[in-house]
Amino acid sequence: MTIQVDDAGWGDPVGGVFLGVFRVDTNEYVVKEIEVVHFQEPNFDNKTFLARGLELVLEAFNCLGVTLDEPIQVCRGVVLDGVREGLNAKGYEVIPTKIEGQLQELVEANFVESLRQMGIRDIPRVSGKERFFRQLEWIQDDLEHRERYAKTGWKNWPTKLRNWRPKWRRKHRASLKPPIIIKLGGSVISDKTQRSTPRIETIQQLISEIVAIESHPVVVIHGGGSFGHFLAKDYQLRKGGRSQEKKIGVTKTASEMTRLGHLIHGAFLKTGRPAVPIRSSSIIVAIDGRISHMDLQALREFLRQRFIPILSGDVVADTVRGFTIVSGDQIAMYLARLLHSKQVVFATDVDGLYSADPKEHPDAKRIDLITPDTLDVIFNEIAVGASSEAADVTEGMRGKLDEIFKGLPDDCEVLITDIRQPGTLEKIIHGRPVPATHLRQHS
Repeated sequence: MTIQVDDAGWGDPVGGVFLGVFRVDTNEYVVKEIEVVHFQEPNFDNKTFLARGLELVLEAFNCLGVTLDEPIQVCRGVVLDGVREGLNAKGYEVIPTKIEGQLQELVEANFVESLRQMGIRDIPRVSGKERFFRQLEWIQDDLEHRERYAKTGWKNWPTKLRNWRPKWRRKHRASLKPPIIIKLGGSVISDKTQRSTPRIETIQQLISEIVAIESHPVVVIHGGGSFGHFLAKDYQLRKGGRSQEKKIGVTKTASEMTRLGHLIHGAFLKTGRPAVPIRSSSIIVAIDGRISHMDLQALREFLRQRFIPILSGDVVADTVRGFTIVSGDQIAMYLARLLHSKQVVFATDVDGLYSADPKEHPDAKRIDLITPDTLDVIFNEIAVGASSEAADVTEGMRGKLDEIFKGLPDDCEVLITDIRQPGTLEKIIHGRPVPATHLRQHS
């Protein structure tokens, strides 16, 4: 079997350098990061990144069980000089080469995602001038606090790059007010006990409240509900696969999600408010079940023109699994980070998360605030005396909240509430209290 080793980030001013190790025959993949401190003084002059790179590649080899009889193709880049020399010394068959294809895409995606996690907007996946200067611009926006993320060991950092100033970019780039993101739960817009059964009246109620918002741009994301979940479960699509049967399952699911999307788009059409569907599978690529890239150029342009973009949970391409299901929850929180949203609303058929099902237990208490510190306590309280069915629901809600907190920015708040009542969304946007469960990173 053949092992490939490639890097990403060596020519980028922000962040460390990612190293990807890939077994070609089985698509096994491990990624490691040479931390940015190795590209700062005095480490950069001492070239500590060479020894650190070898150490990380050997860790990846251990994870994959790489043996001495497997040929090792290593990219010719300078940052991998220590890897090539070290592997040769240990008896591996090292073949310096230019790495292209799947490994290159994987490791570049990991590096770009790390930049997005820092808060850098619109980062191209392909390295070049646009990506380079976008990072410099981000540093200059808050040099005092962000310089620590830069490769300050570069010779031209103090003399040129540190004092770089963006010119035409800020002047000509149209500003975009952070949108409010609204996630319509699949169980709210459809009857999840019956295949492909929409709740037409509920959809129309929800859309009528959304289109009343004029003060902020809006992005709508909806779940799959009974249009997507039955098929996804039947074919085990979240796990991915490459068989013909699985691919037929993807095709059927995509068709059903298109039907649901038409219903929601049709509800917008009746209101006269411009809205446009953007198919999630056409702008998202995942790595092992997590979003690695989302192309937002079209979405941003539609927002600037005051359209309401409509996305959904969907089956998307996955560079490890072949394809996977990316939930509307994951998409909502990913967009919240990239679009710097201050509010994300999860629209449900109850006004928050309760200690028990309020439809069956009138004395159930609404939980007003949840933070990562209180999450375990809250779910322990809910679980006391729960039936097996209730426990299943609770476990599902725990997964939803874990997903939310995984992507929740410090300056953003998530509300779980019922927005069907007239004026509820308007109150949320203007900071007036509504019955809801609030999710924040801090109390």
